[in-house]
Amino acid sequence: MGIGNRAYMRNTIPFRSGISATAIVLCLIVGFYLVNLVQDSTRTDLTSWATLPEINSAPWQWFTYAFIHYSFWHLLGNGLGLWWLGKVVEDHYGEKVFYLTLSGGVILGAFCWWLTGVNGGRDENHSLIGISGGVYALMVVALLGRLDQVITLLLFFFIPVNIKARWLLITLLVITLLGWGFSELPGRHTWTSWKPALDWAMGTSLAHSAHLGGFLFGWLMWKYQNQTNRSGGGALSTMSAPFDDDHSMSLQPKNDRKISQVRAELDALLDKISVKGFGSLTESEKRRLAELSDQLK
Repeated sequence: MGIGNRAYMRNTIPFRSGISATAIVLCLIVGFYLVNLVQDSTRTDLTSWATLPEINSAPWQWFTYAFIHYSFWHLLGNGLGLWWLGKVVEDHYGEKVFYLTLSGGVILGAFCWWLTGVNGGRDENHSLIGISGGVYALMVVALLGRLDQVITLLLFFFIPVNIKARWLLITLLVITLLGWGFSELPGRHTWTSWKPALDWAMGTSLAHSAHLGGFLFGWLMWKYQNQTNRSGGGALSTMSAPFDDDHSMSLQPKNDRKISQVRAELDALLDKISVKGFGSLTESEKRRLAELSDQLK
C-alpha cells in the first residue's frame, strides 16, 4: 500500500487557495458579533434567526447558532481557540477535515445540549450560541496525536502556563464532565433529589453538554483519520535500525529485499506519523518515505 492510501497522508499537503479555512470561519464569527453590536445599539432583532432555541427550532439553527457570540470574552476565547487549533488541523489534515471536524462538533454539540434538556421543562427563551463545540472537536483532533507536546497557554489571556497536551485534554474533559453532571444537567431540570452544586460551572448559562459533544466528535474524527492497516505484531517492531540524519539512504532496495520488508519499513514511518504527526519526521525520513511509496506503486 502506497503512502497516498493512508487516511492521514491524503491531505498532509493540501491545496491552498489564498485565505485559509480557519481565517474564513474566524471572519464569519467576528462579522456576526459586529452585527450583534448593531442589533444592541439599534434595538432591532438581527440575529435571533441564527440561535438555537430549546423548542420550535429550525433545521439551519442547529448549525448557525455557532456563529453567534453575545459577549466579547466569549468571542475572544472561542476565537483564539479556533485560530490556534483550527490552523493545526487544517495544516496537518487539510481544509476538508477542518470543515468536517468543526461542523460535526457544532452539530453533535447541539444535539447533546438538546438531549440534556429532555423532560426538563423546556424554556422557549433558552437558546444555545457559540462555536465552542466545534473548537473542542478541533482540539481533540489537533492534540490527541501529540499528547506529550508541551503547550504554552495564556491563563486569563496574559499569564503564560506550560502544560502537556495530555494534561490539557484530561483537565478540560474533567471540568466538562463535572460542570455537566453537577451544574448544567440538574440546572435544566426541576429534580428534588439532584440540585446544581457547582457555582463556578455557571448553571445553565454554560453549555458543558455542547463541549461534551465536541469532545466525542473530535475523538471519532481522530480515530477515523488515523486508522491504519496494522499488522498483528505492530509495524514499529519490524524496523531493523533507527534512521540517522547524517547518513543518506539508498534510493533502490537491494535485490534480495522482499516486498514485505519494504512495506514494513513504510508502515513503520506511517505509524510514526499517525502517533506524532508528519512534522516529527527528519528530512532523511521524509525522503525515505517518498522513496518507499514510489517503490510500491
